[in-house]
Amino acid sequence: MINKEKFEIIEKELDFKLNEEIIKKFNLWYETFIKYNEHTNLMSSNDIKVIFEKHVFDSLAILKWDEFKNIDNLLDVGTGGGFPSVILAICFPRKKIIANDSRIKKINFIKEIKEKLNLNNLEILYSRIEDVLPLNVDLIVSRAVGKLEDVFELSKKHLKKDGKFLIYKSKTTDDEINDFKKKYKNSKFEIIPYHLPLKENYDRNLVVLKSLN
Repeated sequence: MINKEKFEIIEKELDFKLNEEIIKKFNLWYETFIKYNEHTNLMSSNDIKVIFEKHVFDSLAILKWDEFKNIDNLLDVGTGGGFPSVILAICFPRKKIIANDSRIKKINFIKEIKEKLNLNNLEILYSRIEDVLPLNVDLIVSRAVGKLEDVFELSKKHLKKDGKFLIYKSKTTDDEINDFKKKYKNSKFEIIPYHLPLKENYDRNLVVLKSLN
């Protein structure tokens, strides 16, 4: 069970009110994740200890990007154990969330959690993202998958015109942005820094591709 203090951190730091239905689903999600992880490795034991701080809070840090409120649908490339796809699907039932991964053990967990939590807004896509026909989404997100340019190249065909691309990154992103601009010379980015609620200093960035022109 996720304690009350952790939910209060979300409300205070991210200015997002959690209603009773969301809290209920979060606790069922947590219970299911822990049990599933006992027989199928979704996450290391060290990360399990800080699953809220490093994974739940981090997934919801997208709220720091003002334009997120205008997004109707998004594709999460390489969702792994459901970060951020499942977390966002729980909190934003009116947004369509597509969770993509090419690892069946991860996808099987996402399927189980979708059924248990009745996440009708969550679509599951088991495939390499480059092999999928264009999905025409408002936003592509990716977290802990790969380099900025690599993820963009594999997934860009799924963005609708004027769609946005956002990647969660730790520490500095200067080198990856500079490499990206060698190919897309006029590209513009918005960098949104934030900190995870851990005892040690843990800096993170939301890197948003604003335009290629």
